[in-house]
Amino acid sequence: MSVSQQFILPDTLQSWPWQRKLNPNYKKVKAESSAWIESFHAFTPKAQDAFNRCEFSLLASLAFPNVSAEHLRTCCDFINLTFVYDEYSDACNAQEARRLANIVMDALRNPDLPRPQNESILGHQEKYFHL
Repeated sequence: MSVSQQFILPDTLQSWPWQRKLNPNYKKVKAESSAWIESFHAFTPKAQDAFNRCEFSLLASLAFPNVSAEHLRTCCDFINLTFVYDEYSDACNAQEARRLANIVMDALRNPDLPRPQNESILGHQEKYFHL
């Protein structure tokens, strides 16, 4: 027979000393950054839906409530791209994760060089530059 246990988590925000502030550009920038990330076609539709529910742009908008829309867009794109890499690297071993990291770094260091055929979407640097 199993005994069920109940855990009550404390309300950690009850005495939070700072007021929550959301960047006023959140909705517009979230839509732009989400569309950009989805243009990678990095995930299956089901996985993309799960990724979208993570609300990484909300995190960036709460972390940077006072920056311009352009600055916020950079933050949202960066955090979204970081978590795309995280999702890809979670599904592979350490050697493959290192290979993916090297692809990203090579694309950032050599934006003018063409990427190899059939390379991971993480190396397609033309996708990184939306402006």
